[in-house]
Amino acid sequence: MAGVTKTYKQYADSVSFRVVKGTYEVYSSHPHLSICGAGRSAAVFKLPEENRVIKVYYPPFESVAKQEYINYMKITDHPQYASLYEVDTNYIVHEYIKGKTAFQCLHEGIHISLDQIKQVDDALGYARTQGLYPSDIHLHNLLITSDGLVRIIDIARFSNPKPCRQWDDLKAGYYKHYRKAYFPTQVPKWLMNTVAKIYRSRYPNRH
Repeated sequence: MAGVTKTYKQYADSVSFRVVKGTYEVYSSHPHLSICGAGRSAAVFKLPEENRVIKVYYPPFESVAKQEYINYMKITDHPQYASLYEVDTNYIVHEYIKGKTAFQCLHEGIHISLDQIKQVDDALGYARTQGLYPSDIHLHNLLITSDGLVRIIDIARFSNPKPCRQWDDLKAGYYKHYRKAYFPTQVPKWLMNTVAKIYRSRYPNRH
């Protein structure tokens, strides 16, 4: 186990970031790592030869690693959240979940069912019973697997008691627009990004 832990740390130490126009981006990383995505506080890489990812936090957000670990420990037995394997000062290692994000589903025309909306409601409700405050739920951190299960990733902000309406607003959009005949089968990425940008500027306190 010590060797595995050391390997994870070596991978984390291989990652460096740079700031471009006020935004962190990956500057370099170990050649065996493949980037899965990057968010406001960290970048996520697929680890080689195992179904795990390593999430490496940007320097100003390194303390978030411990907080996200604590959050995961509170809901570790729920099947819709990722299994956690390791934590250190600036990274966590958790289960790799193969699937499409809700963003990708909308773009590619993959149907999102009412049952899947209810799955998210149930998973967030469970988190609340464990003393967490589900927050920052958006199209990029809802993963839908090939068997139709919705998995929730990136729960670092679940410890923030500040009310967050993002999921309520997404769900309202689902009922008001997505289920209507006029809703497009495939939604352009630029349109979703534009809507998200307008949402953040219009409702800065909702996320």
